[in-house]
Amino acid sequence: MKLLKIGGNQLEDAGFLSELAGALAAEKTPLAIVHGGGRAIAALQQQLGIEPAHVEGLRVTDAESLAVAEMVLCGQINKRIVAALLAAGVDALGLSGVDRGLLRCRRKVHPSAELGYVGEIVEVRALVVHELQRAGVTLVIAPISLGRDGQRYNVNADEAAGALAAALPAEQLLFLSDVPGVLQNGAPLPRLTETEALALIESGVVQAGMVTKVRAAVSAIENGVAQARIVDLPGLHSGAGTTIAADGARAPARETTIDAEAVIAAEARFIVPTYSRPPRVFTRGVGAYLFDAGGKRYLDFTAGIAVTALGHSDPEWAAAVSQQAGKLAHVSNLYHTAAHVHLARRLVEHSFAERVFFSNSGSEANEAALKFARKWARFLNDTGEKTGIVAFEGGFHGRTAGALAATARAQYRDPFEPLLPGVTFAPFNDLSAAEAAINGNTCAVIVEPVQGEGGVHPAAVEFLQGLRELCDEQQALLIFDEVQCGLGRCGRLWAHQAAGVTPDMMTLAKPLAGGLPIGATLVTEAVAQVMEPGDHGSTFAAGPLACRAAQVVFDRVARPEFMDSVRATGKHLCERLQALQPEKLLAVRGAGLLVGAEFSQPVRPLIEAAADRGLLLISAGENVLRLCPPLVISMEQVDAAIEIIADCLPALSPDGSEHR
Repeated sequence: MKLLKIGGNQLEDAGFLSELAGALAAEKTPLAIVHGGGRAIAALQQQLGIEPAHVEGLRVTDAESLAVAEMVLCGQINKRIVAALLAAGVDALGLSGVDRGLLRCRRKVHPSAELGYVGEIVEVRALVVHELQRAGVTLVIAPISLGRDGQRYNVNADEAAGALAAALPAEQLLFLSDVPGVLQNGAPLPRLTETEALALIESGVVQAGMVTKVRAAVSAIENGVAQARIVDLPGLHSGAGTTIAADGARAPARETTIDAEAVIAAEARFIVPTYSRPPRVFTRGVGAYLFDAGGKRYLDFTAGIAVTALGHSDPEWAAAVSQQAGKLAHVSNLYHTAAHVHLARRLVEHSFAERVFFSNSGSEANEAALKFARKWARFLNDTGEKTGIVAFEGGFHGRTAGALAATARAQYRDPFEPLLPGVTFAPFNDLSAAEAAINGNTCAVIVEPVQGEGGVHPAAVEFLQGLRELCDEQQALLIFDEVQCGLGRCGRLWAHQAAGVTPDMMTLAKPLAGGLPIGATLVTEAVAQVMEPGDHGSTFAAGPLACRAAQVVFDRVARPEFMDSVRATGKHLCERLQALQPEKLLAVRGAGLLVGAEFSQPVRPLIEAAADRGLLLISAGENVLRLCPPLVISMEQVDAAIEIIADCLPALSPDGSEHR
């Protein structure tokens, strides 16, 4: 989402509003608008004999002036903008910050002047904006806010825009001005870092009304907005104007309650050492960004290993989880609850499946699928011989004993042998080898439509179609493991839809609840019918809390326009990677926002260098860089990531050895 702030000085011009509305009608990214109205407020004050006063760009507002500001902002300008948007075919709604508690504030205190009823934002109810955005409505906001004392306050529109952009969070904050950017010697500066922008204020280059714009832009960037741009109408869609983006020069806002070194030391003392973690302790996340205990910001292209589809701290998700936690979190599967039924209905109505079994993870979902297949085969053939499972090299299905048995990689398997017997491995994307492996004793074939851990390898359409035919011939069940590649990650709701093939079972997990533990095994009625009470179960699975979170994720991801965005952004990511053309880049492959870049040597040095620059990446095997950002990642954030990757390519050593 983008947030656009329109300066009041332009809003008297009907031609400007008409041209702006036409430009916004062609805008594909969801948009919210905050507007000012300074000139119109001053004009009405003059008519009423009220002498206007300002302190550092802020309007001094007594009770009489507040009434004028409300009349102009809410009653005139807001409706004028909404009318222009509606005339251009944009569904728009006007609100003030008071409505639905959208903007909450406190009285602003100035060290040397009394400002009166001037507020500063302390809380934003971002859910209001997201609800309307999902309904396709462009929200137009007048910056009158409600104080905690019940009093209404006038808030500077630039400050309101910055606070709202940070709370959403917006991918970009645009200040539409009557000048083409931050000017120096009469010309707009094309790009500034936060430090450079603040220095221009201190040096006096930035003055008057531009000061609040620049300060609001810097504040928004410090709180997770990718970039801000100050621009005039002609430059709105041309990339002109002044872009302000983050840099590493500012002192980070350190998390004072977390001692990172103490946390790492305590982990080494108390936690079983199954992970080798880098020396960073993350304390919060906003959108596509994570922040460590030192306040450093990281662009997250891991999404918790393809989990946080909506990004970090999504307002709607957080509100739903909070509300559900305040009502009911857990009762076990001994009793009926509504949340898991609502989620199951969504999954069934949007897939091949007729029933769902819930668990707590992808590994558990796959374990359930294998158990179901074995029992289904026993009903089909009571000799007990139809127990074979066929899986594929490069596949990864989990670390619990049964799922691990279907995972071919020796480093995962060898320490825990013997595993579940009866599993045969065939080369991935080799239909002839699969045909040789699948026979009358095979009860199930399990495959990822796009292998994730194994190097980001999409299955060929002919391969999946051939597996379906072989399973039908041998009366075996076809299981698609979409734990990582499913639920929108590959640009379709289900990754297997690209091949036009229907499985008998499908497993889901990672993104389903947006960060809370959940797994799901979707099955046909033929499979479900062989299961009876007591055959399988879980204490924690499908609790009301996780299922309420999953409803929010599913409803957002399942929207066609959301999938359109994932495909477009994924295409842009692949194109930018391919354009790098580094000497050691062998291939770029994947689907949607599950992308692998394969190099001729280990990628760990590149991952470490990128993290130092504020970009989080992971691998998929020794030589493959795996890019799986939140599905809400923006084009601008993709571009920022590619710039860092390009700068870090020299970290790959010339002889292929890793730097130590």
